[in-house]
Amino acid sequence: MLVELRIRDYAVVEDLTLELSAGLNTLTGETGAGKSIIVGALSLLLGERASSGVVRQGADRATVEAVFDVSDRPDIEAELEQYGFRQEDGLMILRREVAAEGRNRAWVNGSPATAGVVGSLGSSLVDLHGQHEHQTLLRPRDQRALLDAYAGAVEVAKNVARMYAGRQELKRDLDEREDRLRGIETRSDFLRFQLNEIDEAELRPGEDAELGGEAGRHEHAEELAQGAASIHETLYGADDSVAGRIAAMLKLLEQLASYDTSLEDQVSELQGAAHAVSEVGRHVGDYAQGIDRDPQRL
Repeated sequence: MLVELRIRDYAVVEDLTLELSAGLNTLTGETGAGKSIIVGALSLLLGERASSGVVRQGADRATVEAVFDVSDRPDIEAELEQYGFRQEDGLMILRREVAAEGRNRAWVNGSPATAGVVGSLGSSLVDLHGQHEHQTLLRPRDQRALLDAYAGAVEVAKNVARMYAGRQELKRDLDEREDRLRGIETRSDFLRFQLNEIDEAELRPGEDAELGGEAGRHEHAEELAQGAASIHETLYGADDSVAGRIAAMLKLLEQLASYDTSLEDQVSELQGAAHAVSEVGRHVGDYAQGIDRDPQRL
């Protein structure tokens, strides 16, 4: 039952509080007295589309608040419990606020809520009768509530509603667990796929470093080939190569050592140098010839 209706800064109403009693309450007045404004404010609370045009000129916001006695409505109590709204003394307080800039907010028993939730709760308690408008008697939920009240099964209906709400909560929990399980199975399949790819690749310890080195060689293959060929040519391949000049100096030093045996040690050292230069030149030449310059390999 609607116990109290408060309207502030709605249309031309600055501040209005209507206290209603049990039974029939009648509001009368001539055209323009504001009866339709009260109905419009109640319609806004029940989910009608909000517009900044309903805010009284010069005000920041319009507010409509209704207090309902739901002590004999177990379906409403169960719905409040399902949404997580606290309830005291069998009362439900719905409030909706529309700001002048167009933003709107809603509350149920002091807790923030969506306008849809407020409208759903309120429409179960208020029926606006007018030409071509629906009536609550056409809604199955309200038909059940009236039947339960007539049969004296209010407490039974309340228990059923609570058990159903609990069942829905358990179902949501089960659905979440099943979703997590499916996620784990999907992740497990992906990891198995990756593991199979690793096994099929037949990777060896240190292969990553080896491939990194090979990648570096392929990336600089042209520089390596040209540089190695230049070294080979200078040390070993040219007519005036380092190896050839050392060989000529070695021949001269051997002749000098035949005159003075104290030079024999230098002959041995120069022979070693000649051998080393020849080996380096030959190996570098082979290296230059063996470089893979295939870009596809990289």
